[in-house]
Amino acid sequence: MYTYVRVQEPEAYYAAGPESVVKVRLEQASGEHCLVVPYREFNLKLVRDLKPRAIAMSGFGGHFQSRKVEWFHGMAEVMHEADLPMICFCGSHQLLGFAFNRDLGKVKRLHDEPMRKLRPGEHWPRQPMGADPKYVNWRYFQAVGFFPIRQVRKDPLFKGLPQTMTLCCSHYCEVKKLPADFVLLASSDHCRIEAMKHRTRPIYGTQFHPEKFEAPYFHGRKMLENFAGIVREFWKKR
Repeated sequence: MYTYVRVQEPEAYYAAGPESVVKVRLEQASGEHCLVVPYREFNLKLVRDLKPRAIAMSGFGGHFQSRKVEWFHGMAEVMHEADLPMICFCGSHQLLGFAFNRDLGKVKRLHDEPMRKLRPGEHWPRQPMGADPKYVNWRYFQAVGFFPIRQVRKDPLFKGLPQTMTLCCSHYCEVKKLPADFVLLASSDHCRIEAMKHRTRPIYGTQFHPEKFEAPYFHGRKMLENFAGIVREFWKKR
C-alpha cells in the first residue's frame, strides 16, 4: 500500500474528498492500493500504524505563510525519521527543502520563496491570490504548463527518459538552497532545483508534477512507474 498525503485544509478535504486522479495514477504505476491522508493528521505514528510501502506527498495551492508551521510538523517528522521511499511534489518538495535546511520546531512561520519578479513588459500566466499585495503571486514569474526539464545527474527515477524531459509545472516558488543531505537531479531554465534526492535514503523531491501528465506528454507517467520500481527494489533488500 502507498500513502498519499494531501495538503488541503480540512473543510476542503472532507467536502471534496480525496484527489482521486492522483490516487488512481499512483495505483496504476505501482500496482498497489493507495490511501489518501490529510496532511494535518499525518505523522510518524500513523506511518508506523499503517505500514505503507511508500509515501507520496502532494503539491498545494495557497501560501506557506497562511498555514501554521505546526500543521507541517508531522510531515517533517516523517521526512526525517521514516525509513521508506518517499516522493514529494511541488509544494511538498519545497517543504522538504525547508525541513532539511532548518529546524521547523524553532520556526514561527514559513514563507513563500518566489522564483523571481516579472521583468518589465514580460507576459506570463499569473493568478492573483489573497488580499495582501505583499504575497499575491501576480508580481512573480510563474511556470504554468509543460516545460523542458534537464537531467543533471543519472538516477533510477529517470530510467528510460530522455536527457531533456517534458513535465508539468505549476508554481511560482522554488527551493532556494539545496539541503546538504541532498544531491541535485534536474534543473530547468526557470528553476535550478527541479528535482533532488537524499544522499543515503530513497527520498525524492520534484518541483514539477510527474503525477499531472497529459497527452502527448507522458514522461511523468514513466517517472511514477520508475518510482514504483525504486520502491520494489527497496523492499527486496529488506
